[in-house]
Amino acid sequence: MPKDIAVVTGASGGIGRATAKLIHQKSEGGLRLALHYNGNQAAAEALRAEIPDSFIVRADLSSEAGRKSLLDAVLAQGAPYVLVNNAGTDRPHEPALMIQETSFDSLVSVNLKGPAFLMRDFGKEMASAGSGVIVNVSSILARKALVGSALYRASKAALEALTLQFAFELGPRGVRVNAVSPGFIETAMTDGIAPEMREKIMAQVALGSFGAPEAVAQAVAHLIENDFANGTVIAVDGGMAL
Repeated sequence: MPKDIAVVTGASGGIGRATAKLIHQKSEGGLRLALHYNGNQAAAEALRAEIPDSFIVRADLSSEAGRKSLLDAVLAQGAPYVLVNNAGTDRPHEPALMIQETSFDSLVSVNLKGPAFLMRDFGKEMASAGSGVIVNVSSILARKALVGSALYRASKAALEALTLQFAFELGPRGVRVNAVSPGFIETAMTDGIAPEMREKIMAQVALGSFGAPEAVAQAVAHLIENDFANGTVIAVDGGMAL
């Protein structure tokens, strides 16, 4: 009998990798993992080798064709029960008075347009089945200013608004929609932060450090398991938003 499928976008990155592994562990093999990537094939292949019965899908989620290819690949294997919209980008970094239209287009396409239409398309499948869970990965910068993050924070704030709207409309149809809001996490995305900037950021974090990808994965897993969590945004930021 085919297993229901948990889809993790951006699974080749730090948070996506930790999330996919934890979902597999907590479901005790009851969910088959669809591991999306759009660049680092070696990392995706390595993750597939670590998670039995998983499969990888390469797709550009900023395009309609790419999103359709992911949905089609999943439906060919089974029914989607979990969608984790983790794929995203924080670049380019541009101060507010230097933002460019090309930057707007690229950041919004990846961070907002992609998740919005994946929620629509996968949400239809879940609603037809009468059950499902969607978890979006937002950012502390949806609520906190940092020079160079104008367009990024706008895309994430809009993603949180969409999370609430989809939760409101899909909840009555058995589909829960939530989000996690990570602070600064030790991933490839934060590796390039200059030491002096890293110190300034850590000075704003009550716990005094960057977080581990596994901390975000634990929050995602909680939102998948908690059957009364809907329209919730969980902060995983070490107290940076306080």
